[in-house]
Amino acid sequence: MNSERTCTIVNAVMAAQPPDHGAFEKFLLWLSPDRPEALRKYDEIMRKIIKYLVRKGCPEAEELAGETRDRVIKIVNAGAEYHNPIALFHGVARNVWREYTKVFRPEPLTQDPPASPQDTEYKELQAHCLDICLGKLPDSEHDLITRYYQGTGRGKVEARKLLAAEHGGENTLRIKTFRIRARLRVCLDDCMSQRAVN
Repeated sequence: MNSERTCTIVNAVMAAQPPDHGAFEKFLLWLSPDRPEALRKYDEIMRKIIKYLVRKGCPEAEELAGETRDRVIKIVNAGAEYHNPIALFHGVARNVWREYTKVFRPEPLTQDPPASPQDTEYKELQAHCLDICLGKLPDSEHDLITRYYQGTGRGKVEARKLLAAEHGGENTLRIKTFRIRARLRVCLDDCMSQRAVN
C-alpha cells in the first residue's frame, strides 16, 4: 500500500470514534422512528452536506461530511433537543469547515523542515499498526476500506460511486465504512499503546 493512501486511511481511522452502534441507532431514531425513512433522511442530508462542502471548495468533502455526522451523533446522544436535523448538520458543517481551513490554510511553497526522528517513528508505527489491523479484517472489509480510500479528485469520486453501486447505495457504503473505521480505530489504539509500552 502506498504511503499516501496509508496516511489517508490512518487519518480517517484516527478521526473515527470507537464503535458505538447504539449511538448510531439513537441518531437514526432521532431522524425518524421509521428506520427506512431515517436511512433515507440520513442519505439525503449527507448528500446535501457533501454538496455544501464541495461548493465551499473543500477537496475532502466526504471526509469532512463524515466528521460532521460524527459530531452530530455525539450531540444527539448527549440529549440535546434539536428538531431540525438539516439545520443542525449545516451548523456543525460550517464549524468543521472553519476548523479545516484554519489547519489547512494554503501557504507559500517552501521546503518542508526535516521531520524529527520522533515524528518519523510515530508515523512508521502508525503505518505498521494499520497494516496489522487491516490484516485482521475479513477480506471483503479489507478490500472495501482500501478501495474506499484509493485515488484522488474526480477518480476518487468515480471509484466511490462504483463502490456504492456494489454495496447497495451510498447510505449503505457510508454505514459500512463508518463501522470498519471505528473498529480499526480501536485496533490501532490498542496496537499503538502496546508498542509504546514495549
